[in-house]
Amino acid sequence: MKNRLSLKWFLALAFVSFGIMLVIGYTLLSANYFINGMDTVMARNLEQAADQYLQAPQTPARPDYPVTRDWNDQPALIREIFGAAPEHAGVMYKELERSGLGRPKAVYFAMRFHTPGGDHFVSHKISPSDRPTVVTSRPDNSLRTLLSISAGAALLLVLLSWLLMRRVARPVGALGDWARGLNEQNLSHPAPDFSYPELNEFASLVRSSLSSVQQSLAREQRFVRFTSHELRTPISVIRANVELLERLRAQSRIDPAMEQQALDRIDRASLTMQHLTETLLWLGREDVQQLPVKRIALDALVQELVEQMRYLLNGRAVTLKVQTSPCTLELPEAAARIVLGNLIRNAFQHTDEGRVLVVQKFNGIRISNTRASAGSSDEDLGFGLGLQLTEQLSARLGWRYSNQFAGDERLAELWIGAPTDADDQRQI
Repeated sequence: MKNRLSLKWFLALAFVSFGIMLVIGYTLLSANYFINGMDTVMARNLEQAADQYLQAPQTPARPDYPVTRDWNDQPALIREIFGAAPEHAGVMYKELERSGLGRPKAVYFAMRFHTPGGDHFVSHKISPSDRPTVVTSRPDNSLRTLLSISAGAALLLVLLSWLLMRRVARPVGALGDWARGLNEQNLSHPAPDFSYPELNEFASLVRSSLSSVQQSLAREQRFVRFTSHELRTPISVIRANVELLERLRAQSRIDPAMEQQALDRIDRASLTMQHLTETLLWLGREDVQQLPVKRIALDALVQELVEQMRYLLNGRAVTLKVQTSPCTLELPEAAARIVLGNLIRNAFQHTDEGRVLVVQKFNGIRISNTRASAGSSDEDLGFGLGLQLTEQLSARLGWRYSNQFAGDERLAELWIGAPTDADDQRQI
């Protein structure tokens, strides 16, 4: 991979380059204004010399500003430098005598001006040897001062850029080091202060994003663990009974009653897997609020689900008691079947002995079952996935749900839709 310029150095170079360009540009502009100003002063001096000559022609002209009627009367060096007389009146002509790219050796000025008696010419020469005795400000000193100020401004700009980038790069580097060091142990710790609100906000965004990813990963791990436990039993039942049927068929002594029992076990196991699969697909839907609703007799639905799940209690010393009261509600039927089916199935499936009580009154349902032995956890017994999905579905549908321990029993309570009355909730 090609070495690329880092962002901070790119910004620093761009800022310094832009600043140096501004300094150079304003330096050239200042030098241009300086030269134009000097030309203006010189043009004014030439004009004053001409005016002085016109007012008093008999007065001798200043030797450094010779005024003549004829161009040929001008100093020979002036004629040699300009070659020909100035063509336009009132316009200052300037020529520089250079040797290489250094400072000019001399600067020559000439001007033509009109008078009633005809055109006249005036000229002037500036050279390092023509310095006045009293000097307040010389052009070379002014230009040197201008260049010194420009160089100082450029150096100051570079220094400020370095300080600025150092001030910005330090918290940005600290932010990068902090982000690279995030892990499961320190992700819950608050983010440090990075001096700037934008960096603090970015750090908070990084932390919240990683926390969300970690939570999602933890949920997926729990989901995989719970799902593998829930599906293991029905898959084992299906495989065992399929092998039984194949063995009976191979021995050519198929007992219709035994075959029917095997088929029933396969059917019940497939229903369990279907129920779990529908629950997972249902939870993945995003438009649960747009589900079609219909009038449902809640008591009849509870009775139907209990009968469908009753096979889970076969061969167990479990007493089942169901109490319902007439209640008809406008509900999404599939959602109600999934949530209630999960609660009833979990209570039936994970009660080895004792009792299971299913009570429905108005829109509230209470399901209690004897707790399992102390040596088994709820996740080991499979309570995890079904109840977790029930909790998530109830939250998305806006139904109230609780699941807790009451003595030696597990108690699950569900209110489908809005609770009708607080007293009714307590009396389920």
